[in-house]
Amino acid sequence: MHHEPHPFWRFSLRVYRAPGVQQACLALQDDCGADVNLVLLCGFAGHAGRSLDKRRLRQAMARVGAWQSDVVAPVRKARRAIKRTPPADAQAAQDLRRQILALELELEYVEQAMLAELAALWPPPVHRGAPQATVEANLQRYLGLLGCAARPADPAHLKAIIDACCAAQRESCRAGS
Repeated sequence: MHHEPHPFWRFSLRVYRAPGVQQACLALQDDCGADVNLVLLCGFAGHAGRSLDKRRLRQAMARVGAWQSDVVAPVRKARRAIKRTPPADAQAAQDLRRQILALELELEYVEQAMLAELAALWPPPVHRGAPQATVEANLQRYLGLLGCAARPADPAHLKAIIDACCAAQRESCRAGS
């Protein structure tokens, strides 16, 4: 499937590939019920100095909630089930998992496009915050909305995400975007 990469998608791919970020995002997904794309949105907005208040985060959560639960989660569940209980034909199972993973990535792209479309409707920030502090505040606010503040996320996970977002911000500054 061919699609035009938007800035949020390109940012997310750079951040997700950074050391420790995939593990951190999946831990937040498993431990807190976080949507990885919303975690990345917190970073994308924060790297631009945009603070996401609870209202904007709730808008984003509402925009993609049904997509995540009705479309993405069942595909992910099927992929994980095949990994846990592979059929007798291991090669066929591996090929099927690879196909499902490709589909899952396409579904994530669609979700990110939905979030990018929503974010484009938000007025530009009046005041831009320092990227590192803004990314961290956005993540903490999002995790708080999920009720994860009661059982704080591993600080190393948050640090990996924040550092990667700030590194992506420096790269985009060097690239002139």
